[in-house]
Amino acid sequence: MAASTSSASSAPPMPEHLRALAGEPELTAAWEQQVAARRAEAATITALLDYRQRTAAHYAQEPLVIRSEADRAAVRDAARILGISDRTATTILNATGDAKHLLPRTWRAFCEGLIDLSRVRKTVDAATTGDLPDDLLRQLDQAAAEQAQRRSLSEFHHWLTRYIASLDPESYARACEKETQSRFVRFEHQSHGMSYLQAYIPTLEAAAIEKRLKAAARGMDQPGAGQTNSEPASPGAHTAGSHTTDARSPDCCTTNHQAADPRSGDARTSDPRTLAQREADLFTAWLRDGRVYDAPIDAKIMILIPETTLTGDSDEPAMAADRSWMIPAHQARNLAANPEANHDWYHGRSRENPENAEHDLLSARYIGRYPPARLRDALIFRDGTCQADGCTISAERCDIDHQTPWEHGGETTASNLWALCRRHHRMKSHGFLHPPPQAKNTGEGSETGTGTDTSSSTDGGRSGGTDPGPKAAFHAVPDQHPQTVAYLRRRRYRSAGTTTTRTRQCSISDCAKVTRRSAESSQE
Repeated sequence: MAASTSSASSAPPMPEHLRALAGEPELTAAWEQQVAARRAEAATITALLDYRQRTAAHYAQEPLVIRSEADRAAVRDAARILGISDRTATTILNATGDAKHLLPRTWRAFCEGLIDLSRVRKTVDAATTGDLPDDLLRQLDQAAAEQAQRRSLSEFHHWLTRYIASLDPESYARACEKETQSRFVRFEHQSHGMSYLQAYIPTLEAAAIEKRLKAAARGMDQPGAGQTNSEPASPGAHTAGSHTTDARSPDCCTTNHQAADPRSGDARTSDPRTLAQREADLFTAWLRDGRVYDAPIDAKIMILIPETTLTGDSDEPAMAADRSWMIPAHQARNLAANPEANHDWYHGRSRENPENAEHDLLSARYIGRYPPARLRDALIFRDGTCQADGCTISAERCDIDHQTPWEHGGETTASNLWALCRRHHRMKSHGFLHPPPQAKNTGEGSETGTGTDTSSSTDGGRSGGTDPGPKAAFHAVPDQHPQTVAYLRRRRYRSAGTTTTRTRQCSISDCAKVTRRSAESSQE
């Protein structure tokens, strides 16, 4: 007990982004214990790595087969100590061994208790996926060791994805192309009559499936939304029946309103299934027998594309609006030139002459409480995710909240609006979450898509520190960085398999030229 207390008392102070919590004695004690636990974990891994290395040295003069079996035996012994499988132990020891030799700053932060094993493994995965030269590897090591300390695990994963893509775009494109060869579908049957279906597929395909599935699940309750076949029933149901559901927020778990049957016109009780259950039933039905809806499904993908990428002048990767995934430049150009989709274009404040924009969405004042669709899109591009510290819920699934409430005189302007998921929206409404100072959310002086970050903050909002990532869209950025085009891709799915196609210019006068040049370069 004395040793544990001494180890906890020697813990470093809370990092800057947690400094506001240091006044709570219970939280301070929890931080010290967490540091002690991480140090103990690092000491355990270090001992196992030393054991593996000593085993390798002992059998160094033996034939390859003997050396390989000796290494497997050492890993098996480590697995028994950790209480995990041999395969998992191999993964952990390989990753931490790479970190110890390739990423010294990350390894030092791990041994000091500043980061945990999960963050070390993610950093190693990012470092070894591409073929990074030594100078970029050192750059990644330094940046990752710092970012891992002040980001949640999900935020850190998204940051690594962006950073690796921008660090060496050509290497990233090659890694993406190579990784497509590893795609697969896997089934894992569990107890209680349930199974997991896992698919490793290109991100653009996965994003399109995700958007279509969510749009279909939420659109089941829209007037006139029928089906060509009977609607997918809940598991265990013995009779086929149709369901309509109440439109709902992404963060709600159940529906509780009545809806009308679109085919009979009769009002009936709402579908008792949660949104997640409806999505699972739809997904199963689509894969099993291809049932679809008569009503169109408006699913959109929102990405940020450097304008020089569109024109072919650079190969900077494109980024999802929520900063969670990246795609290589050639995929972004192909997506922008796709004639079977609707294209809505928004240009950021990186334009040298802002007067070229048709509408400055983030500087206008709107009459009424609720922001119009165009402003909502602009805010989604600007914020990326829920603005509560550490939250990674996509802004597309968030409420657009007035920082100063509407009923208290708050205006419907970009500077007074931010994205909050339903959970954090409720916390803010009850006084447990406070927005940052207005000046910090006006869209001025923000970063670009190069992997850099703003300074940290100790307030309840996301005014820096753990922000969701680059905010190039609609923001002033340094001249040396490429201009960024925010792009929506909409595709309407119908039961007959047809799509409506239309491309339109939405906010700047020369977006159509960019689109045409992108299409021409793609055809070449």
